[in-house]
Amino acid sequence: MKTKSACLIGVDRIETRERDLQIGPDEILVKTHLAGICGQDKNLYHGIIPPTGGLNTEMRKAFAYPYFLGHEGGGTVVAVGERVRDFAVGDQVISFGWIETLSEYFKGKEEDLEKVPEGMAMDLASLGEPIGCAVFSGLMSRIQFGDVVAVFGMGFAGQIMAQVAKAKGAYRVIGVDVVDGKLALAQKLGLDYAVNGAKTDPLKAVLEITGGRGADVVVDMAGSADSVNLCSAAVKHNGIMVFYSWITQDITVNISRWHNNSLEVINTGLVHHGIKQRTLWTPMALRPVLQGQLAIEPLITHRFPISRIAEAFTAAANDPAAIKVVVEPDRG
Repeated sequence: MKTKSACLIGVDRIETRERDLQIGPDEILVKTHLAGICGQDKNLYHGIIPPTGGLNTEMRKAFAYPYFLGHEGGGTVVAVGERVRDFAVGDQVISFGWIETLSEYFKGKEEDLEKVPEGMAMDLASLGEPIGCAVFSGLMSRIQFGDVVAVFGMGFAGQIMAQVAKAKGAYRVIGVDVVDGKLALAQKLGLDYAVNGAKTDPLKAVLEITGGRGADVVVDMAGSADSVNLCSAAVKHNGIMVFYSWITQDITVNISRWHNNSLEVINTGLVHHGIKQRTLWTPMALRPVLQGQLAIEPLITHRFPISRIAEAFTAAANDPAAIKVVVEPDRG
């Protein structure tokens, strides 16, 4: 069959291409409801490629132009291969694999998909991978009632983490970003302190808010060497430092502070623990969303049809108001 898909053709160059898509005996064909643009998609768009070139990572294949991309997405199963047992035509599913979801249709194997929880709206379910990952990070972060929590990076995942921290009973949640609009939205959704790191020294701000003690828990949602080292400096003695972002390049960290201040470092990546664990934990991570305990809809800031994929990536990469940019099949 024919489908339109997003295709990287060079640094900061992407276009919509029509291509053939066929499924094998162990594959599932999904009609896309919508797909999200992830931070790693933006890195690839800018030509920032993991040192392995994509091999031995969840990207699964060596990066080379032309490159079809996308891993956030969801939709409805329209065909299954003869060896598929756990999915059927009509099932609503969430992508949990690098299976080129920025497309009108995408295909994957059973291990790449999770079924949508009953009653969950498809706009939210189609973002089940980034939502589930962010909520899972909050659940596994060891945030306790009464803690002061600092979240570095107030993009889609950071916004969710801040909400989860408040829901778990954090006394104060500090959000750090360089975009006033993102911080303002986070405050509307419950953030206690907004720190613009481009205008104020974020470490000084966190220390002032905590009386020089440092935050009980810090979370890196920004994914850079600077943010990791800010987190290392902003956490209290015996505090918890939570890794969320996928940093694809080698960085230098102040490992001496990790040792001398007895920091507990937690890696909370839902999709990195293995398929069986992911399948068990995904319903738990999505339950608060299904129950209406988190505000996700305000985080979807931009929508584009697949035919306008270049505009979608321009917005995701350059618009300071962009939190989650989603791409939909062309309508009509």
